[in-house]
Amino acid sequence: MALLNREALLKKQALEITKVDLGDGDFVFVRQMTGRERDRFEASILQDVRDEAGKVVDVTQNLEDFRAKLAVYTLCDENGENIMEPGDYETLSQNIKASRLHKIVEVAQRLNRITEQDQKDMVKNLKKGREGGSSSGSHKH
Repeated sequence: MALLNREALLKKQALEITKVDLGDGDFVFVRQMTGRERDRFEASILQDVRDEAGKVVDVTQNLEDFRAKLAVYTLCDENGENIMEPGDYETLSQNIKASRLHKIVEVAQRLNRITEQDQKDMVKNLKKGREGGSSSGSHKH
């Protein structure tokens, strides 16, 4: 075990890639997310609740298309390069079989250690941060 210096921490790390069998001879690759991708994914499932004046008064989870959003951030080619654009989640969600999406998401959750508790903590931590400081812009995506 070694103490990492600045250069080591800033060096691009290899992300684990897993081949996912979707049946019927089809497969995809799913990979770990970077820190930035994880933050963007989490922000995509948070929604600001505003009062009549437009002030943010709460944050809730919007789990619509949760699985497709996670798939979009983790589907890749054999070299680990993303094959989807962030806006592709709606089309993916509408067109892919639920059973195939489930297989992709199971692997994505395992690789990125995303649990139901993580989802609950995400909202709780954001609310704590807002209570103790400034509010940021909208998280609705």
